[in-house]
Amino acid sequence: MENFLKLIAGFFAILFIGATALTLALFSVEQSVFDANLYVRALDEENFYQRLPDLAAQALASAAQKSERNDMLSLFKNLSVEEWRIFVTELFPPELLKSLAEDAVTQIVAYLNGERENAILSLTDLKAHLQSPVGVNAIYGIIKSQPDCSVEQLTAMAMGQNDMVLCNPPESFLFIDLGPIYEANIRASLAVIPEQVTLITAGESQIQTLRDLRALRLFMRLSPLLPFLCLLAITVLAVRSLNDWLTWWGYPLLLAGLISMFLGAMSGSMAALTFRIFIAPVFPDAFPLEIIDVFRDLTAAIVRNAVRPTLLAAGLLALIGLIMVTLTFLLRKRLRTR
Repeated sequence: MENFLKLIAGFFAILFIGATALTLALFSVEQSVFDANLYVRALDEENFYQRLPDLAAQALASAAQKSERNDMLSLFKNLSVEEWRIFVTELFPPELLKSLAEDAVTQIVAYLNGERENAILSLTDLKAHLQSPVGVNAIYGIIKSQPDCSVEQLTAMAMGQNDMVLCNPPESFLFIDLGPIYEANIRASLAVIPEQVTLITAGESQIQTLRDLRALRLFMRLSPLLPFLCLLAITVLAVRSLNDWLTWWGYPLLLAGLISMFLGAMSGSMAALTFRIFIAPVFPDAFPLEIIDVFRDLTAAIVRNAVRPTLLAAGLLALIGLIMVTLTFLLRKRLRTR
């Protein structure tokens, strides 16, 4: 009977090791994934705002070269990667991208936490920047890179008979300065940009999703109960003395801590590998590999930061287990010397 109880206790010890590694990950993720700072920190660590203009310029230049004749991008085939980079940087400077990204992340996380009924991103700063002299000049510079305007286009533009066309206008035509006309048309086009956009709207399906998410988060918070119950079962089934307690608790704690530390240290690499195998193939073939690599690095950084608290907790468990195992050997040695 005693051997049978120890066999069952061994099963719970193995279950404790696996449950502890899973619990540490779930509990840590629940505490960090719903914190906007996790994503803000990952974006900063990966230099996302500094890398994006270069990547966007390469993607736009490549797409323009591959575009069909009737495609909008085909009008910009003559632009180099450097010209695209300057254009993107002037329209979307890193500090503006940072503000928009942080606002979007904060809004979405607040919605998931039940603090908001919907997630709304303000475009006020973006719109103001685009309508500023810097934004207008950037767009005007792209227009100036187009082929020269025909006489018919210039006449229609000067007489106000046509909206802005994509051609390179001279400084004046028929004694009319075309620069202000183009700038006014650019600002009029930008005026249609809304002051805000709704990222997530409240709806029946979204409400049900939030309910399911709350239930999942409750399960993640309660997950530490499983390892505790395993230790309780081990104690009832196998612990009959101090030495039994040190042995039956020490080894599972030590192994659970070491395994959790290993998994936590490898989390970033495993996340990157998972992204490469399961998510990257979903992107279209024409999607630039450089941008996919940025998303992969961001995913790895988010996962790595999310499970970082796991390393501290796992290290503490391993240390406690090591102390208990050491005390087990010392106690056995002391009993033998008597």
